[in-house]
Amino acid sequence: MILLPLVGLVLAAPPQSVQIVTPRGTASVPVTTERGVAAIAFPRLAGSLRASVVLQGVQATVDLDGTAFAFTLGVPFVRAGGTVYVLAGEPYVARDTLFLPLVWLAETVPRVLAPRYRWDAAAARLEEAAPPVVMAPPLTPPVTASPPAAPLTPSAPHPITGLRRPHTVAIDPGHGGRDPGNPGRFFPRGVTEKDVNLAIGRLLRAELVRRGLEVILIRSTDTLIDYADRGASCSAACDLFVSIHVNAMPDGRRQRQVNGIETYFLSEAKTEDQRRVARMENEAIRFETDVPPASDVIGIILRSLQDNEYLRESARLADLVQRKLAVVHPGDDRGVQQAGFIVLSLARRPAVLVETGFATNKDDAAFLTSALGQRKIANAIADGIVAYLLEFERKVTLGGGGGAAR
Repeated sequence: MILLPLVGLVLAAPPQSVQIVTPRGTASVPVTTERGVAAIAFPRLAGSLRASVVLQGVQATVDLDGTAFAFTLGVPFVRAGGTVYVLAGEPYVARDTLFLPLVWLAETVPRVLAPRYRWDAAAARLEEAAPPVVMAPPLTPPVTASPPAAPLTPSAPHPITGLRRPHTVAIDPGHGGRDPGNPGRFFPRGVTEKDVNLAIGRLLRAELVRRGLEVILIRSTDTLIDYADRGASCSAACDLFVSIHVNAMPDGRRQRQVNGIETYFLSEAKTEDQRRVARMENEAIRFETDVPPASDVIGIILRSLQDNEYLRESARLADLVQRKLAVVHPGDDRGVQQAGFIVLSLARRPAVLVETGFATNKDDAAFLTSALGQRKIANAIADGIVAYLLEFERKVTLGGGGGAAR
């Protein structure tokens, strides 16, 4: 899966209305900014574009010209085919009406359905071309019907992984933008945790794509993504969520000695060290513009622990990833851990958080900031992901069910 940004409309003042020009006529559709971002009411579009929508809970699927655009209410993404597009705004329901970000109409539709649709930015107009005229074929003598096609067989295994099904993995390089993560006591000058996370995330994406998997990279640049958007990117169109971070010890006599790798899944913390790591990572929420009260954050985590049906799968994914990482990491194997991470609580699929080493340990820091170390970590995480997906496919084949892969 490819993740493409669509941000052109953020830079200009939105129009008060847009024109929809089709072979059936012209319609003017008002634009609202009641929630701070230009949006349009779907019912005003439906008649002009002959589009339809199905609303199921927080999922809205719009059908336009036989193409399904899958939205999640409150999430700035839309999925069309195998591609996820980032939107400058979120779909929402108000007054029993579905509102879609204007950027979807102005950029996503013309891109996905070109050349049928074209957006004229200067005139704020969407133009639909007339369908091509199809000439009837010349009369031919009748022919006998072809024999029925042979039934489809399972997909051939991928030559590298052996996987037979399509899978999508969301990779979340932690922190970013004005949130640097931990400063990296032994990192080179100017390098912080967010830089290491992004470097490993990019390498992991490349490795998974090489192995035939589709990847959503939550951030591909030095930008801050809200926790809600990170987790929400892994829902219906995603199988696994992996968040990448760097650990750090607080001041004290053990600060420079502690080293190694550990992989977390979402559950109640059992030790003070697990609670320390959760506090350190969850503290990043202060960089967001709309920060919920602490009680709300705790409530989100507690509700997820009660409702999350993927805890067992997350624990298994964490175990497989940790095993692969322990082989290549020069530090200690600190094992699989559990704690209440906000980012994991919002992912609706098996989800893990990897602490790739300690920035407060000189040897770990050198490994994490080296090209070889970053590649070893990325490849090991990829090994763990593939091992989990192979297990899932075997369960499905044997009728065992479980898992979240499609």
